[in-house]
Amino acid sequence: MAVLIIVCFAFLLYGLYSKISNTEILPNNEANIYSLKLEKSEKIEEIKIIDENNLLAVISDDDQTILIIYNLKQNKVVSRIGR
Repeated sequence: MAVLIIVCFAFLLYGLYSKISNTEILPNNEANIYSLKLEKSEKIEEIKIIDENNLLAVISDDDQTILIIYNLKQNKVVSRIGR
C-alpha cells in the first residue's frame, strides 16, 4: 500500500510540473504578434470572437467607447468605430 501511495505521489508531482513548466515549442515560429495600436489612456474592456478570422475588441477611453474589428489572417485592423 505504501508503494502505491509513493507512486501516485510521484505521478502527482510530475503532473504539476508538466502543467507549470512551459516546455512547448511552437514549430516554424507560429507565435504571432498582434497589435491594436492603442493609446496610453485606452484599455481593452472586452474581446469577442466574430468568426475564425475576426475579433471584435471593445476599447474604452476616458469618455468614449471604440469598437475595433481585427483580422487575424491579415494582422491588421479592419474597422474602427468610435461613439
